[in-house]
Amino acid sequence: MRFGQDLHRYQVPEWASSYIPYVSLKSMFNTAVREAMHKRTQPDFTETLLSLERGINTISDFHDDKYQFLLKREDGIRRKFGLPLERGEWLVGERLGCCQLEELLRAIIELREDFQKLQWYFRVNTEAINRVYSKLDRCSGLSGPLHQQRSKWLERKADRDAVCARDAEILRNLTAEIRRSLALPGSRPETLHRQSTQHGVIPDLLCCITEDQSSQLSAFLEKLSLDYGAHSPRFRELVYDMAGLSLTYGAKNSVNFFLFEAFQKYGVEIDNGILIHMICLLGRSGTLGGYNGVNITSPCGHKKRRDEVMASCFFHTVQRLGHQKKDVFLAKDAIGRNCLHYSALYRLQVICQSILEPARRDRSYALRLILSVDSQGYTPLHYAVIDNHLAITDMFLAALDLEGETSEKTTKDLVTLLDELLFIAIRYQFRDIVYLLGKRHSGCDTQSPEGETALYVAAQTGNEKVVDFLLSTGWVKYIDAAETARGWTPLFIACAQGHQAVTKLLLQAGARQDIVDDIGWTSKEHAALRGHLIVAEMLDSWSTLNLPGSPSSMHVKPVSGAQVHLPPDYSYVIINLGATRKGNQAKAVVFNPNSEGYICTGGSLALEVSVSEGNDTSRAVELPILNDMVNEPFTFPVSDPDKTWLAFMLYRAGSLHTGGRALLGSGVALLKSLSDCFGTDRESLIRERTIPILSKDTLILLGTVTFTFLIASPMAPLNISARGTPTFTTSSLQLVGHRGLGQNTANRSHLQLGENTMESFRSAAKQGATYVELTRDLVPVLYHDFSLSESGTDIPIHDLTVEQFLYVSKLQSGCPVQDVRKPHGVENTHTRSWSLTGEYGPGTQEIRDRLKHTVEFTNKGFKPNTRGDFIQDSFTTLEDVLTKLPESVGLNVEIKYPRIHEAAEAGVAPLAIEINTFVDKILEKILLHARNTRNIILSSFTPEVCILLAFKQRVYPVMFITNAGKPPVADLETRASSLQSAVRFAKRWSLSGVVFASETLISCPRLIGYVKQSGLVCGSYGLQNNIPENAKVQAAAGIDILMADRVGLISGALRAGGYL
Repeated sequence: MRFGQDLHRYQVPEWASSYIPYVSLKSMFNTAVREAMHKRTQPDFTETLLSLERGINTISDFHDDKYQFLLKREDGIRRKFGLPLERGEWLVGERLGCCQLEELLRAIIELREDFQKLQWYFRVNTEAINRVYSKLDRCSGLSGPLHQQRSKWLERKADRDAVCARDAEILRNLTAEIRRSLALPGSRPETLHRQSTQHGVIPDLLCCITEDQSSQLSAFLEKLSLDYGAHSPRFRELVYDMAGLSLTYGAKNSVNFFLFEAFQKYGVEIDNGILIHMICLLGRSGTLGGYNGVNITSPCGHKKRRDEVMASCFFHTVQRLGHQKKDVFLAKDAIGRNCLHYSALYRLQVICQSILEPARRDRSYALRLILSVDSQGYTPLHYAVIDNHLAITDMFLAALDLEGETSEKTTKDLVTLLDELLFIAIRYQFRDIVYLLGKRHSGCDTQSPEGETALYVAAQTGNEKVVDFLLSTGWVKYIDAAETARGWTPLFIACAQGHQAVTKLLLQAGARQDIVDDIGWTSKEHAALRGHLIVAEMLDSWSTLNLPGSPSSMHVKPVSGAQVHLPPDYSYVIINLGATRKGNQAKAVVFNPNSEGYICTGGSLALEVSVSEGNDTSRAVELPILNDMVNEPFTFPVSDPDKTWLAFMLYRAGSLHTGGRALLGSGVALLKSLSDCFGTDRESLIRERTIPILSKDTLILLGTVTFTFLIASPMAPLNISARGTPTFTTSSLQLVGHRGLGQNTANRSHLQLGENTMESFRSAAKQGATYVELTRDLVPVLYHDFSLSESGTDIPIHDLTVEQFLYVSKLQSGCPVQDVRKPHGVENTHTRSWSLTGEYGPGTQEIRDRLKHTVEFTNKGFKPNTRGDFIQDSFTTLEDVLTKLPESVGLNVEIKYPRIHEAAEAGVAPLAIEINTFVDKILEKILLHARNTRNIILSSFTPEVCILLAFKQRVYPVMFITNAGKPPVADLETRASSLQSAVRFAKRWSLSGVVFASETLISCPRLIGYVKQSGLVCGSYGLQNNIPENAKVQAAAGIDILMADRVGLISGALRAGGYL
């Protein structure tokens, strides 16, 4: 669900302009659908398909270029270490010594990381492309050109997956071979004299190098020069390679002998290759320690010596180059890199200073060196910025600022480069680099391919300090510049992302709030839609009802996959991967760090989920999961949930030998055992479970899978006569009494009946309410709060019997204790409900004293339906209401299942009645006692309850209730976190509608049209609904259901306005 919103977080910043234009493609798709709806024709997706095909070709070309660059690097590694040029053949164990093996391993680890980077690039693009095709499929079906184009894409993807798996397996096997070779006795320096090199050099010469005995090298080389020929290419190549081997082993004396004696004597030149070798040895010295669990204990004793020697050797060598050093520094290797590229890449500041030393007097040299582009189009300045090295970046920029003549083309190229680097630094959120680039190059005109300015990208990341800097250094002129895909300004993206500080800065800088995007939405509406109500409240309220376009005219995207209709003949296991609560940071799949290097360097990974019913039903998801799957659950029919187990299988797509997917490991969860420990008909409110995934070969821990599950079991048949389905019409506004005549509050401005009492329900109906709301519990009773505080303790309702519940109600009756204890059936002669003032009834202070230490009284300062604060009446049960309330009064039965945050606030264990039993008991009472003429709505704040209500019965409409992001947010349920999330959840499970906290709809009333356009009934509740103007605003926007406490006041106002 959040893929598009989070896409910028998944992108490699320096490659951001080379991704599939997902946002633009979505915009084209939505435009085609809107135009078709307006013309009442079939959508024409020709433009979308053509743009998608161009995008696929573009990312394929980009991928191929980067892939060829990596292959060229791999080829260079093979040649350098004398390995077979045929991919897949390495044979390193008998060819190389320990220091050479370590150097090779460092190079391969670096190469593997870059292969993974490219693999991640393709993974993100694949997700975007598949999502676009899915949208097209849901609207037009896979036929004609769409089918052909998608088939071509799937073939291309399959080929790339196979190549990726092959490359990963080659590098993985090589890493394993090197580690094995390092552990062999033959790789020790003291046994190296038994080995030979690729040149067939005699062992004594190698021994001299490893032991750094330079005095003997001259004699050996003199002898070899006679055999090979002193000036033959083969002999010179041997001398050159021996110098490189001396560098690898850090043999200072040998290095000095080769570079400053042997090279001169035999006509071998010191070139960029020697200097690059030194730089790479210095830069890669720490590679082994931090790579995905690759832990190498080196048997080579030369590493420390080599690191100490290498820097001094570099400076001495550069000094000996004299006037030739400019040419050597400018020379490029096989992949187009010069010495400065590698120095910046490995963060070697002192080396960079040495290379740039001649540039102090020659700006043209500095430009040629710093702006030199390698085979993947990067300059040394690119690598300094990408690696967030402030000092090197500053050094390069200072060198470019030197006085001197510069051609117009060079100046233009430099400006373009600085623009590009600024975007990269902003996307990486390298604040100091942004400051550095921005001060030298303020107010750039460059935009991304989708029209995004630097200020827009900064607002998207949410980095308020970067946004503040840009606004103060020239970019304020772009504050209202809109990108081309959706017509969003920086204020739009900040609001949509929920960045409060950035939104405040933009508003203070004068960002216009009256701009609408390409579909007629305002930035305020985008914030409210996504649950960012604090951000929405920061923007001005102004009339949007008459603006062109609106949320109600927006095409409502189908939910991913089909809507869920569960036939009630089976039980079902409903699985969500990952957590469904924002407070739980657990990811769906987490790899063990010690195994991550093995797992993540393969081809595409997939997790397959199945059940033990033998129906061959399974669901698979590609890893890592890039989108929010909270409304994309896996649903499995099962015959016996108590005997069902879940299987999670981890696969790698593609294999070098088999060509098919390869099983890596698996895990199993027994559903019954996950709840057995809580007792009969009890379960934990915490539905997340985490199980290990073990390797199929070694049984080591590969990682964990976190999931939530819900078992939906059908109700037992009831012996009742067939009944017609009560109608539920929304042709006119329905006014609902909240908890009867109204929720009890601390407000003393009006008389309040005790909430959820029979008298409250009757009064609501008399004053114009069409429905009343009621709540709770197992023998279903009417009570709203989590715990019963009237007894003086915080006891969860589900831990009381109905007799205990009703007895607590009688404690406030004003009767002597002996009257309370009268036998069942003996009526109390004093039946008047106690008035609002406590002075008329005995024991008022005693009641308040009993309540004062309970959680709710501490938080609110009162307890609903208590004598002395409200007109108190007895508690009642659901059955009493169904049988005694006039049939003309409809009922909104809010099923109040306990929630985790309520248990946490009350300080009790997060346990409750098993949710199927809970729902079944309530439905039994409703189906047995409700009459055909009474209208009933079923509703709940708990998503699982709504799912079960929709599954277990088809008689009454089901409504989902949500705060929709209203602060303070206590319930961290993801499916209730915003209006958008709630609408998606309701559509996914075929619910009738959603009831929102009214703040969202009052702030942005046009969102009511968005909900109704989705095919859902829209309702609201909350204290704001007691204000007549707020009720009128929602009524004018088309609200279907309005829940209020002050029913008489709101009813009169709506009637006066012609809404009732």
